[in-house]
Formats: sequence, structure tokens, C-alpha cells
Amino acid sequence: MKNNENILFIEDANKRKLFYRFTPAAITSNFVPLVVVLEDEEKAADMNFEYKMWNMLTPIYPSHKKEESWAKDLLQELIKKIAYDLECEEHIYMYGSSTEGYRAILHGILGKVNALFSNTSYIMKADITDLSNLLNTKDTFPIFYLCTGETKVFTDTCKKHTLIYHLDFCPEAKENDEKYILKETLDMFERMTS
Repeated sequence: MKNNENILFIEDANKRKLFYRFTPAAITSNFVPLVVVLEDEEKAADMNFEYKMWNMLTPIYPSHKKEESWAKDLLQELIKKIAYDLECEEHIYMYGSSTEGYRAILHGILGKVNALFSNTSYIMKADITDLSNLLNTKDTFPIFYLCTGETKVFTDTCKKHTLIYHLDFCPEAKENDEKYILKETLDMFERMTS
């Protein structure tokens, strides 16, 4: 792992660890949202920074590695714990791009977050089957903001389940600057909640 400073971890009963970075907002309040930024190990350090009034959680996954069920469970436990500790259970957002776009959608559904943004997602048909099994129109789901990538199959699934999704928010960054896109997304989430 690069830049090992400020790396924390959560551990399950079998001593398996999920590493993460956490940057709290400058002011503590139960109205300060938690944003979970899903990026691979190479980008995770750059994507965890103090920004306005956001609590930033960045789990660290090995690059391009499929998430195992224990890691999925640990991340859900971590999100719930941090949200509970910060009293922001009603204000959770998710961000993911590229291969982490699918993971953002999955964890957004599992965690019933307010909204999520998935940029240039790679969603396979097998992934859609997994997501479809989780979708139930009786539950509250996030508002999905999807931008480019392999999203058609997922948007068709959203239509089938009458879920809200938007394809019209796609910030463009020069030279694929993920941090810029994340900041634009956080600003959009902020406007959405105001």
C-alpha cells in the first residue's frame, strides 16, 4: 500500500482486514454527510481529502480485484458504524468510478444510501443479475446518478423496478482528473440536499 499514513482497518472474526482512510469534516454535526468513495488502491490515497463539510471514507481495495463476500460485509459494517458514531445515518452518499462503479451501486443498494454517483461504470450482465436480486420496489433506494460506461443494462433494470436514475450529470475533467469529478459530484449532492 502506498502512503501508509492514516490507514485504519476493520477486522472480522477470522482476522481478515479491510483497510481504509477516513477524513472527518472540520465540524462535527449530525447534518454533516458521509461520502464513501470507492476507488482502487492506486487512486484511494488521492481521493481521501478534506472537502467542505463532508466526512470522507475511502476503503482500500487491491487494484482490479473482485470483492469477496467478507469484504462486502465488513464495508457495510464500517459504513453503519461510522454513520452511527457521527449520527449521520440519514445522510450517506456513495461515489465510484470505472471498475468501482459497480461496487458503488452494489453498496449503495445494500446500505440504502441517499444517492450515488457512478462514473464510467463497468457493469457485466452477471453483475446485473446480482443487483436485480437485491432490488425490491418496497424498499427505499438511492437516487442513481450514472455517467457513461456500461450502464444501459442497469438503467433498463432501474426502469423495470421504477427506480430513480439520472444520466444527465456528467462533469467533464481535463486529463481524467478523478478528484475534480468527485468535488463536482459532492457539490451536486450538496445542492440536491439544500
